[in-house]
Amino acid sequence: MEQPALLARFLLFLNTHGFWLRLALAAALALASVFGTRLYRAMVAALRRAATRHMPEWLQILYDGFSDPLVLLLRAGLVYAAVLAAPLPAPTGRVNAVAGPVFAAAVIALLAWGLWRSTGLCGLLLRSAQNRLDLESNKTMTRFFERIFRAVVALLAVLAVLEVFGVPVAGLLAGAGVAGLAISLAAQSTLTNLIAGVTLVMERPFGIGDYVILGTFEGTVEEISFRSTKLRTPDNCVITVENSKVSAEYIQNVTDRSSRLWSFGIGVTYDTPRQKVEELCAALTDLLRADAEVVPDSVQVILAGFGASSIDINVRAYVTTLGLGEYRALQSRLNLQIMALMERCGCAFAFPSTSVYLEKGGS
Repeated sequence: MEQPALLARFLLFLNTHGFWLRLALAAALALASVFGTRLYRAMVAALRRAATRHMPEWLQILYDGFSDPLVLLLRAGLVYAAVLAAPLPAPTGRVNAVAGPVFAAAVIALLAWGLWRSTGLCGLLLRSAQNRLDLESNKTMTRFFERIFRAVVALLAVLAVLEVFGVPVAGLLAGAGVAGLAISLAAQSTLTNLIAGVTLVMERPFGIGDYVILGTFEGTVEEISFRSTKLRTPDNCVITVENSKVSAEYIQNVTDRSSRLWSFGIGVTYDTPRQKVEELCAALTDLLRADAEVVPDSVQVILAGFGASSIDINVRAYVTTLGLGEYRALQSRLNLQIMALMERCGCAFAFPSTSVYLEKGGS
């Protein structure tokens, strides 16, 4: 007879003090949500340290990406529980009807945020596919696929939130298909640039940090996006070139070459004897071959022809200096040596001139 009596007393206690119990529980949950942030973060960090040795790399990336969203998700769950436990007045159903979808939307947003922060999975997948697909895992491809990954995550999150609030997603997608056809017709250039961008990333004619020449443009590649490629020129300007134009050009990747061609001409005056011209050509050859930054076997110094005002000597050589600044410094240094060499050989630089002959007519 004691148990029924205790149960009856407990039910009587709940009926009598239920309002205050629910209010206290709601307050406790709300306070735990507001003031327990440090505790929850410490719990997540402790679990991360304890499980690091046993977690594969992909799981570590996901855990790091979801560390902050998990804390916010726990706090949102406590707030939602506090709303459900609170002794609300008569229109409780309306509050629950609003709180449920809002909490569901918050969960979807936090999950999407966690995936957004887990873009390191793209680099991991590229590294795992390197042996089979001969893909180099570099920052160019990783950054490109990270943007695609984030765009997909954001789109799916928006669709899921709309579904939670009762928006007919299927109808929207059907309407988007018709609208998409019209938009695609009006945005053919954008689609062309997108396809060209994917082609550039997959074929990899250049990567971020490479120095390239694209038609009349040249510079260091700073970014490859869906629509365009950004180059920083030697004068420190950023040029944005559409990917379709990049693909249509003859791409010269300066970074990939092992040497750089240096070709120039020297004009000497017509009063220079043949012997001095031969001595000058031989001395130029010896000068260039003796330089540490010139490939010796590539040096060619020839008498190229006879110009309107000069005897033309053509010089070709490959140099191992690839950077633009170093290359210009090499040119300056060797040009000064060539000037001194011309003086030692007794040769003078020719310049455009015009001879005027005056005929004295008969009287």
